[in-house]
Amino acid sequence: MFVPAFSWGQISITALDGETSDPVDFSLLGRAENGDTLKLFSANGQISFSSANSQKVTVYAKGYEQKFLIVYPNTSYTIQLQRGYYNIDEAIVTDIHSTKSLHNTVLNISKISAKKIEELGAVDLRDALTFENNIRMSRDNAIGSTGITMMGIGGDNVKLLIDGVPVIGRLFNQLDLEQFNLENAKQIEVIRGPMSVIYGSNALAGTINIVTNNTSVKPRLNLNSNYETDGQYALTGTASKSWGKHFVTLSGGRTMFTGWSANDVDRTFDWLPKEQYTGRVQYSYKHNNASINVRSEMLRSQLLDRGAPILPYKETAVDQHYTNKRFDNSLSYQNQIGKSSLQIIAGNNSFSRIKNKYFRNLVYLEDVLVVGEEEQDTQTFNASVLRAIYGLDKAKTWGIETLIGFDGNYETGTGNRLQGGQKEQLDAALFASAEKQLNSFALVRGGIRYAYNSVFASPLLYSLQTKFNLRNSQIIKLAYGKGFRAPSLKELYLDFTDSRHEVFGDSSLLSETSHSFTASYAKFYKVKNAQMTTTIDGFYNNIGNKIELIVTGPIQARYGNIGNYESVGGDVTQKIVHDDFSVSATFNYTGIYNGVEGSKKEFFFSPQVVINPSYRWKKHGISANLFFNHFGEVSRVFSNADSVNVNIQQQAAYSMLDFTINKSFKNKQLRLTLGARNILGVVNINANSTDVGAHTPSTTFISVSPGRTYFINVRYELFKKD
Repeated sequence: MFVPAFSWGQISITALDGETSDPVDFSLLGRAENGDTLKLFSANGQISFSSANSQKVTVYAKGYEQKFLIVYPNTSYTIQLQRGYYNIDEAIVTDIHSTKSLHNTVLNISKISAKKIEELGAVDLRDALTFENNIRMSRDNAIGSTGITMMGIGGDNVKLLIDGVPVIGRLFNQLDLEQFNLENAKQIEVIRGPMSVIYGSNALAGTINIVTNNTSVKPRLNLNSNYETDGQYALTGTASKSWGKHFVTLSGGRTMFTGWSANDVDRTFDWLPKEQYTGRVQYSYKHNNASINVRSEMLRSQLLDRGAPILPYKETAVDQHYTNKRFDNSLSYQNQIGKSSLQIIAGNNSFSRIKNKYFRNLVYLEDVLVVGEEEQDTQTFNASVLRAIYGLDKAKTWGIETLIGFDGNYETGTGNRLQGGQKEQLDAALFASAEKQLNSFALVRGGIRYAYNSVFASPLLYSLQTKFNLRNSQIIKLAYGKGFRAPSLKELYLDFTDSRHEVFGDSSLLSETSHSFTASYAKFYKVKNAQMTTTIDGFYNNIGNKIELIVTGPIQARYGNIGNYESVGGDVTQKIVHDDFSVSATFNYTGIYNGVEGSKKEFFFSPQVVINPSYRWKKHGISANLFFNHFGEVSRVFSNADSVNVNIQQQAAYSMLDFTINKSFKNKQLRLTLGARNILGVVNINANSTDVGAHTPSTTFISVSPGRTYFINVRYELFKKD
């Protein structure tokens, strides 16, 4: 058996007994294992060949599939290929190996395309991930940020990348998804499963990579405006130009949220107002097999926490202003040196959070800075990364694609609330990854990572990933990975305070170690004119010494190790495409064991249902999309009322439903999106705390959304000729 070629520019033949030839380029003549001579006429989608023997064969080529039987030997045949039922052109970039498509990688990866982002009316990363399977959102209104949970594991174990460069700036173990504007985003790649060998800490549950667009040959000028009835505004834009082998892109914008409250009883907000500015400049140079990409990106967001008027006269109030600043710089270099390859990434991320407290005179509308060093606060964190990956010549490694790499990360933190005033942490690692096509259907990849951490002893990490191509267009992927996460500087040393939080670091924290197993099965088939894809996924994660934020009072919390944490589950996805109609439906069931010491080991299972039907009127440039996501009841938060008894918080079930309609004008230069978010009007959901100890359970609420909103998004793209 040989593997069918699911890639552009190649064909292969499968004989009656299942034997398949090596892939043959479109432009070349090749001789298959059975002696057939092949030639593809790619201009009109035809293929011609002759055979020395009568036999049945199957031809795969450029997304087409056709089966036929050769009746007479030494007779030439020409067939018109028909479009197949799977998209083999979905290129990905997060996979460091040379295989660059969804079907040819061992990774369990999905892609959110620019078109899908547009259909969602997504402005930031939160919008884009809202209806992704096995991802749950959580929002902290007091700091104006949104985090995620993937496969039952919190965002502290999800690595976020921009063009392959890690991003810092976590608050309460989460990166704020609202900070990542999707202007000029080419696609978003989501990898579910262990990636610790390649990306180190924070990559147990997987990685999310925002891939930007900086290689357009034609000049571009894009303007995008968005308005939502809950008080959100956005205006973003991109301009790019190429000069021969040089590409330059400028993008940026402003987003504004005016704040929202369920009951306007005073000047305070349930959801705090936030203003955010982003800017990015990119430069790329390509020459033969070499490319250089330089990126600088800035973010500035301001959050206003208005206090209630002070009794008895209500003439003054205490306001707190929070300013987040992030400045990211990266340089990447890639080159094909003979039959070897080299990739180098150097990056630096700076993140600061500034808190200022003011007395606000509500009569004269004047602000006076509150006296006292403890009332003002500035925290600054800086992280540098250096990655180098060298790919060996496969001819010299017995046909094994072997990559060896170095991954160095150095982070510093300064601030009055950081224990000792300044802390630093270094992590340096050597890793290797090897991939081999064992036979016609089995692809195997193994990896190993040895790291040095300046604070914690790092274990040896390893992973094994496999992919099997079965008959009748079936694919199976199996993977295992061992992970490690050292506590961050904030978890160890930072004491964080604002009007609604008092969070304390714990320098005695232990590092996390983990084991992760994932499995995936996919089948592509046709039922009459409908193109079908069925996918079944399963996973199991075990994290030792899991670090959680343990609540110890109304606004007090501390970081601590809760013990052994486990998540297990799976999902079934069915996709159907029939003419202009398509639908994707997923049922997911995830179980969590919270690892609380002394409690009975019992998994808390929660369902999730994601449905996305879509219909396109291609002639009129119109598409309509419905997005539904049901989240079952989940066990999420760990609380500790007296530092002895640990509580488990159960969050009630709820559903989110969005609808969008897209219309293109002027040869797709002008695109309009109208939509409704949270049609079901969910605002708050119950969160019941169940004591493991002797305390009485209490009931609170978690804010999910400011309710039903409507939005309009207008995008204009101007294309000029050189």
